[in-house]
Amino acid sequence: MPITIKRPVERKKLSETVEEELELMIRQGEIAEGDALPSERDLMAAFGVGRPSIRDALSALARKGLVKISSGERTRVTRPSADTIISELSGMSKDFLSQPNGLQYFDQLRKFFESSLVRYAAEYATEEQINELEKALELNGKSVKNNSQFKKTDIYFHRVIASIPGNPIFLAVHQALVDWVIDARPVKGNCEELNMKSFKDHTEIFNCIKNHDVEGADKKSTQHIEYVFDKYYLS
Repeated sequence: MPITIKRPVERKKLSETVEEELELMIRQGEIAEGDALPSERDLMAAFGVGRPSIRDALSALARKGLVKISSGERTRVTRPSADTIISELSGMSKDFLSQPNGLQYFDQLRKFFESSLVRYAAEYATEEQINELEKALELNGKSVKNNSQFKKTDIYFHRVIASIPGNPIFLAVHQALVDWVIDARPVKGNCEELNMKSFKDHTEIFNCIKNHDVEGADKKSTQHIEYVFDKYYLS
């Protein structure tokens, strides 16, 4: 039976072919973590392609966290990290944010994420971790009148909570939410008044965690995020 081809098969770019070959070698262990790749000149000769194709292929592998490119040094094989995974999603996520209801969806993501974190912190945080969170809270309180500084200490307070489970993926997700949503937060209304309200919320969240009040921490965190969203995005 004859096959009807509706459109021609797209040819791969030379850089994509090089990328796939190198990625296969790395994943199969032919090139081990920490090993230096051959020089660009050697790779050009091995694959029979030009320098632009080699550089495009290496850049693509770097985005996947499979190699590290350093100026003046040979490119080396690395292991993908949690930050690499989140970084790969950044472009797509920012496009999604611009769509209708995009912010609401990310706000819901943050509520689910923060809820799990504060519940864990309230149940399992050590005395040392609670002390670190208290220091973050103190910094937050001292910066209420300085909006740019308050934003940094606000982020740091929540980052300390995200660090309590000891899971690097949680920290990467926290940083992603900072990059995608929190850093893009518009300034609306009386900043000092909003900052003071946020600081009071942080204080209540901290007290719940310190007293191992799981339900209280969850409830206060959810109320806090809903308040921030309403004030910064819907007012």
